[in-house]
Order: sequence, then C-alpha cells, then structure tokens
Amino acid sequence: MKLGAVLGTLVVAAAALVVGPAKATTAPTVYAHRGGAGIAPENTMGAFRQAAGLFGDRGVWLEMDTQLTSDGVLVVIHDDSLDRTTNCTGKVISRTAADVTACDASKSFPGWATPEPVPTLEQVLREAKDGGWRLSVELKNIPGEANFDPVGTASASAFAQLLSTTDFPLDHLVVQSFWPPSLEAIEQRVPGVATALLTTSQLPSAPPGVGFTVTSNAGFATARGYEIASPDVASIDMSATAVQAAHALGRQVVVWTVDEPAVMTSIAATGVDGIITNRPDLAYQALG
Repeated sequence: MKLGAVLGTLVVAAAALVVGPAKATTAPTVYAHRGGAGIAPENTMGAFRQAAGLFGDRGVWLEMDTQLTSDGVLVVIHDDSLDRTTNCTGKVISRTAADVTACDASKSFPGWATPEPVPTLEQVLREAKDGGWRLSVELKNIPGEANFDPVGTASASAFAQLLSTTDFPLDHLVVQSFWPPSLEAIEQRVPGVATALLTTSQLPSAPPGVGFTVTSNAGFATARGYEIASPDVASIDMSATAVQAAHALGRQVVVWTVDEPAVMTSIAATGVDGIITNRPDLAYQALG
C-alpha cells in the first residue's frame, strides 16, 4: 500500500486537536483482508464467499479494494495493474470492464481449484446484500498510481451510483481510503456512510520512521469527521494509551494488517475495535 509524501502535512494538522467525549471500547472485530488473502485468492468472489461462510456468524467484515476501468466501472482488485494477481497484463484504468472481468484472479493463490474472474463491485454488493455480508471497501486512490484522481470524485461518484442502484444497507458498509479527498467525496454523495482513514507509519521516500501514528490518524479523522482511524500495526505509538486517546476523541481504531497470532493477541489487548488480517481463521483462534 503506497501513499504520496503530500499527505505528510496531515501529521501537523492533527496535533492541535483536543480530547472530546469518551467512547467505550469493544472486542476486536475481524476484517478479512481482501477476503482473506492467506486462505483464498485475494479480492475474489471465492474468497468472499468462503470467509462469509466460515465466519459470517461471528461478525466478520469483508475488506476489499476497488479500481476504475477505462469505461468507468469499479472492479475489485488491489493493484492498479493486472499483472500480479491475474493471468492478464496492463493497467486496470486502460482496460474496459469486459476486459478486466475476463481475467482469472486465481493466479494469486496457486492450487485454488477453480478460476476466479475479477469481480465488479456491483456483483459483490448484490451478493453481499442478499447474504447479509458486511463490507469494508477501499477507494484505491494513491498518488503515483495510474488511476490517481487528486479530487477523489471519479470513484466516489461511481460508488455512490452503485449504492443507489443496489440499495445496499449503509449499516453494513465502511468506505476506507488513504486519500482524504476520496473520503470527503463519498461522504458528500452518500450522507451517513461510515468512513475510515488509512495511514502508513512509513511514508515513501521519507527517512525511516517518518509517517503517521495512531494519534495523528485519530486526530485528523476527528477533524474531518471520519468515524474510524485505521493505522498500520507498525505505528510507533501503537499502545493502549494511544487507542484510549482515540476512543476519547470518539474514533474507532481498526488496525492493518496483522497475520501472526501472537501479535493479534497483543494488539487486541490494547483495546482496538478491529483487526484487518489475511488470516481470519487464525484471528478467530487467537482471539477466541
């Protein structure tokens, strides 16, 4: 997950905020990263169906990424390129939806028994609505990538239209992004949608250790009205103190990406609200 150095100013913006009303912590919710990329081909219907079937009764959220095609369709894939996870090549933004959905994404998980076409977000939303799935959808908008949209409106507009068309329930949805304009664009188009600010503890091309903390994420999320602070697990202030401070600001804390059971247990002990993991199976074993 990349993030342009232009976001570095957010750290400063967060520092001036004051603590508000207290918020109670809850047991960590498990978010299956890309549908559970450690146990299925990432960002595929096979992954989402498996995670929902195995862990749906335990309240799992299905995390996923979206990219726009050349004809303005949101498809579910992490990279701006098809090369890593599919049997196709090229940039997603340069291909039509028909081109992209013809690609087999089972390449990302050798040994998977069946082909996995790259799904459209509409396909996921429709099946999720019927199945009662909870979704955490990233509007992928990263400086330097092929589809980067500085104002964040292209994907947000397409997503808002899909939510209207499918009538997907907002209480089963979180929209996340590293790029604040994308979150603001979706909030303007879909009032009441929950949003999560993703941050990294190591900014590209910055000296080691220069990036966002739990505290700076939560501060900026509070200033902008995002419900969830989503820092990475390597944040230097990852602790019960920082999580409690975020809760005092009224923010939830959902940490990415945690795959080792011992780390899951220690992170859960800080009081975080959620853990994003490629191994939801191990998370439920570790967290009980």
